Amino acid sequence: MDYYSSLNASTLDPDNPTLFELLSAHQLQDLISPSLRYIISFYAQRHPQYLLKIANRYDEIYAILMGVVEYYHLTTWNSSFTERFYGLKRTRLLNSPALLSRNSVPDKFESLRRLTRKQIIGSLIFAVALPYVKEKLDARYETLKGRYMFRSIESDRPAPDAPRSAKLKYQFDKLLLKAYPSFTMVRASVGLLFYLGYLFSKTPYSSIEDLVLGIKFSRLNAYDYNLNEPPKSDEDDQSSYIQKFVRRVQQGQGLQELQNIALSSLSYALPTSMFLLKFLEWWYSSDFAQQMSKKPRNTDGEDDNLSVPTREYPSTRDVVPNIAKYGLCPLCREPISNPTVIESGVAFCYPCIYRHLENGDEETGGRCPVTGQKLLLCRYDDENGWQVGGLRRLMI
Repeated sequence: MDYYSSLNASTLDPDNPTLFELLSAHQLQDLISPSLRYIISFYAQRHPQYLLKIANRYDEIYAILMGVVEYYHLTTWNSSFTERFYGLKRTRLLNSPALLSRNSVPDKFESLRRLTRKQIIGSLIFAVALPYVKEKLDARYETLKGRYMFRSIESDRPAPDAPRSAKLKYQFDKLLLKAYPSFTMVRASVGLLFYLGYLFSKTPYSSIEDLVLGIKFSRLNAYDYNLNEPPKSDEDDQSSYIQKFVRRVQQGQGLQELQNIALSSLSYALPTSMFLLKFLEWWYSSDFAQQMSKKPRNTDGEDDNLSVPTREYPSTRDVVPNIAKYGLCPLCREPISNPTVIESGVAFCYPCIYRHLENGDEETGGRCPVTGQKLLLCRYDDENGWQVGGLRRLMI
């Protein structure tokens, strides 16, 4: 179940995973924190009374939880939980005499390759503590970069009598703003060199962290599964899961059983959630989802188009004379005097249209008497009635 990659595990070297497997495991690890942050921030906007404090302290809470999960997997499987998801583990680099016992006593050889206590703590620091520090440094650098984009940081130098903490903070910000981009570039360049060396089998280390800790990556094998997931006996197979759990509780191991179940389930739940999240991201960003959601056209010959809506107000062409031809006011049917145009574009006598709009009732008033269009600048007031506006007099 651990080989979720597209590679055929039977044809690969059990001691040297491919670089692409390592990159996939690291990329999956980098996706977890932003994805969980987005989910918590999304629901914190809807339930701030419950999730706002968690969202504000997300980095610290995530580091603590991941520290517990990673420590469990490092001590049990000698791998992080994303590495175990890809069937990878971390092993010690052994000397030549120890390698000679690989074929004769394989279990002894595998036990010698398991990580020491110092290597487990070091792996935990590189997997949890340093990413937390990097997240804080990235956020601080982006803040300083935006603040001092158009001015120098020297303008905020603290006074000579300022507190020592303010001076130390200023010196740290100044150093971070100046040296952090170079440090990031050097770190990325060194990481690229290690990747190239590992890709062409020039070094067993895939990163500088592996060199510092003296470890390399291998694939999980039967020894690891037998050690952490021993085969079940016939008695256990005949018992239900509830009976086995009750037996463990009676033996005083119920809490340990719950802890193992919770931590081991995260090995599959979190990476699977990340894959699901990436699938949803692709689904909603591609045209495929829109094409699938479209309703297929009717094939029985009937027209699916909506009918043309009817006019809200009936035409008045049969009762209103041709204004352009005769120059008559649509209200008084006399030649237009003091011509005035309203929002609909129809011309009236100013007294006629003003009285018509002013004396209209609340429901039917405030409209053009010819087209029935609602006049936006005419507003109704319960005390004063219609307030007429939008009349434009013409100079002829």
